[in-house]
Amino acid sequence: MNDSGGGQLRNEEMGGTPVINRPVGGRAADDRAASDRTGPDRAVPRPAHRGPQHARLTAAEPGNAEQLPLELVRRDIAGDRPGVPLMLRIRVLDALTGMPVGAAVLDLRHPEAAGPGEVRGAQVTDAEGYAEFRTVLPGRDPGRPVSIRAEVHVGGYLAGGRSVTYSGTLFVPEQIAGQIDGKVAEDPRPDTGWVLHVVPRDRFDLKAGLLGTITVTVGD
Repeated sequence: MNDSGGGQLRNEEMGGTPVINRPVGGRAADDRAASDRTGPDRAVPRPAHRGPQHARLTAAEPGNAEQLPLELVRRDIAGDRPGVPLMLRIRVLDALTGMPVGAAVLDLRHPEAAGPGEVRGAQVTDAEGYAEFRTVLPGRDPGRPVSIRAEVHVGGYLAGGRSVTYSGTLFVPEQIAGQIDGKVAEDPRPDTGWVLHVVPRDRFDLKAGLLGTITVTVGD
């Protein structure tokens, strides 16, 4: 199929982005013309879209981080506890370089959906910095948002070094949590933590399950 200028429309093999093959000499001529532009006629590159701001975890005070029992390293951290299924997919990046942090220990904990107990578990991030958990929607105190405590242990015994811990609080959006448990709470202040991106598996039945994702950064 030809376009109005005689070029052919096709898809690149990488990325599937539509591009136009110009007639011979067309692109080269355009490139030369662009390089000859000066002053206000020259096109100004647009800044790249960076997307949502990452959740930057803060370094814990030395000696304040709890030891992590090895039996807590597991993907399914809720077990047979009742509640709305919640799948969490979290990525850890270096705050300075933006590169994935692999072999870090991501340690999560939150209140049980029903009862006074606590749910806790940990996963080791893969080479791309990802870790996944299966749990249930946390419970909460009256008037408080639904929250998950996250700690990232970097350079510990799994990496053959001394562990440095970064921590922060992740929140479930009240727009979703309130529809499920019928409770009301104010949205968390920006200085208290970070809100997960949560989508329902079934938009007509939130209790069928939720998927929560977020990218966190660690480092000074």
